[in-house]
Amino acid sequence: MARKIFFWLHKWLGLTTGLVVLIVSLTGCINVFSDELKEYFYHDRFYVESGASSQFKNFSMLRDEAQKALGPKIKISRCEIYPAKGRTWIFRASLTNKKGIGYWNYNKYYYRVYVDPYKGKVVYVEDTRNEFFQLVLSLHRNLLLGDTVGGIVTGTSALCFFVLLLSGLILWFPRKWKAKAFKKALVLKRDVGPKRLNYDLHNISGFYILIPALLICITGLVFAFDWADKSVQYVAYGGKAEKRAIPLSTPNKTYEPVATDSVITLLLHIHPQADVFSIRFREKYTDPLDVQVRLAKNRTHLFQWYYFDRNNGKLLMKYGDQDVKGGEKFRSMNYDLHTGAYAGIPTKLLAFFIALICAAMPVTGFFIWYNRRSKRAKRSQALPTLIKNQTV
Repeated sequence: MARKIFFWLHKWLGLTTGLVVLIVSLTGCINVFSDELKEYFYHDRFYVESGASSQFKNFSMLRDEAQKALGPKIKISRCEIYPAKGRTWIFRASLTNKKGIGYWNYNKYYYRVYVDPYKGKVVYVEDTRNEFFQLVLSLHRNLLLGDTVGGIVTGTSALCFFVLLLSGLILWFPRKWKAKAFKKALVLKRDVGPKRLNYDLHNISGFYILIPALLICITGLVFAFDWADKSVQYVAYGGKAEKRAIPLSTPNKTYEPVATDSVITLLLHIHPQADVFSIRFREKYTDPLDVQVRLAKNRTHLFQWYYFDRNNGKLLMKYGDQDVKGGEKFRSMNYDLHTGAYAGIPTKLLAFFIALICAAMPVTGFFIWYNRRSKRAKRSQALPTLIKNQTV
């Protein structure tokens, strides 16, 4: 009886969320290597020529140039600084309408300005709302519907997929616990018909990807739902609700250019081999100037975080990946675990193939349902004929 319940649940959850899981999984395959693909296809906006003795211009001057390129009505809110020679610095400006339904209604504007840090010139202004990889990312996150509607749809589908993975494990277990039965459930046979092959692909591949697929699913839920984020951190903290206190800056409506320039110069001296400095310009007058230094290429969980007073550049607090633990540790690894970036290319390749198999699961599952439905339909059609022949 319990097996029938799990089968019913597995079938209908799969049929109702299959298309969303397919889209999210396929776009996830692209997102795994989006950083590498961007550098390849957008090489001219990512790289500029630099001599051995080239010096970076003052950060405030570069920011002013980026702001001029956007105009006074569009406000820069974030920046990525690359210490490596020959890289452009990227200034971002974005504004969302939380109640907006649809991608272009939700994102009022989103721009990236690529600036040559040696000459102080704007290399390229990108309307990121229409950029391919951003569209793929938004399709992955909310089906281009905006977070208000689309985020709930993809998040709920991810939750259903989590249930599908667990119910699939229960259905995978053979009815008879014998070595021969388990071998049959673990090894794919080639000398079978297409319907049986499709069934085995669904059943066996689902078993092998279970653990990494569950991890990708859980980390996706952390992004999708606040309750999932808090729950995972609560468990990781060992049943405690903890949160790091962020220091306050002395009140100021703007970020003092001299203080910001001195902070960036200092960090470039301390971390010349870092991948990128990520800066967000906060709105509150007491928000500090916070800089996340990502120490390894395309990995967010290896970092040093600094908080400075936005008025005078005084260091208020710093901590790194070695200092975090429990829920905060897991949260810092969440993005890299979700995208496969945790250990570089090997884990990215693993995440790519897991996402590809996850995309195949709704397809093979649909054909299992369709084949069984067709079989039942043929039987029901054949039954009246059989009864008639017996009567005659």
